[in-house]
Amino acid sequence: MYKMYSNQSYIQISPLTEEDYLRWSGLLAERLGIIVPKERKMFLQSKIWSRMREIGYQDYSKYWDYINSGIEGNLEWSQLVDRLTVHETSFFRHPPSFELVKEDLEQKILRAKGTLRYKIWSVSCATGEEAYSLALLAQSVCKQSEKKSYFGVTATDVSSPAVALAKQAFYSIDKLSSIDASLHDGVKTLNHEMFTIKDAIKKRMAFGVFNLLDVNKPSNIKYDVIYCQNVLMYFDKSVREQILDGLVNHLNHDGLLVLGQTEINSWSHEKMKRVNKNRTLAFRLK
Repeated sequence: MYKMYSNQSYIQISPLTEEDYLRWSGLLAERLGIIVPKERKMFLQSKIWSRMREIGYQDYSKYWDYINSGIEGNLEWSQLVDRLTVHETSFFRHPPSFELVKEDLEQKILRAKGTLRYKIWSVSCATGEEAYSLALLAQSVCKQSEKKSYFGVTATDVSSPAVALAKQAFYSIDKLSSIDASLHDGVKTLNHEMFTIKDAIKKRMAFGVFNLLDVNKPSNIKYDVIYCQNVLMYFDKSVREQILDGLVNHLNHDGLLVLGQTEINSWSHEKMKRVNKNRTLAFRLK
């Protein structure tokens, strides 16, 4: 089990040495593919410090041993990863990208000869806002169509605590303003401080912990949309390209890969063509 929180009001922990920085940044690169450059050494130090203080560690080496100590270490690692990975997110964070997904779903419903089953993957869901945005959008489009259509959203993140929060789907009421009023039939206000997502949408969601370094492992699941924003920036260029190449293999025919505008510049793939839509960066499987 986790160590009990320390009763001490403040524990003095020495700064990361160069050797410590290389050790810890190397672990992140090895396990997650995440690069922490030297200019972000203080960020790395502060996140490790805060977690060490919480559980009473003062020595980096002893905490390192704990992190690498079997089941307990794996549980603690997930807590540290939650600190080190950024979960800054919001509902409908980049409207043009969501508009692109809406148009894609509408067109596929029109072209469908029978019932459409539309699968979406939110690659880095953090605490769920992105994934539920996609689900609210898809539900609205499907309800407005006279044709039978269904959707499902798979939402993954490397942080198990973040995924746990996403499953719960409780959000502060101030975030409701980011959701268009036309989609509010998919949310439920709990009180003057909180709201949640209605069960009809939650039933369409599947959450899981997933490391993007595993994206090239074989999978039989194919998606109509892979939404991958605000995560590639944490990897170096070669790893970004490996991840994107892997994501291509998870797309259905005519599937859409939606990226963040500033996260990748020169990537191309023989099976993919660039989507021409202003203020978006997206590719479609040929």
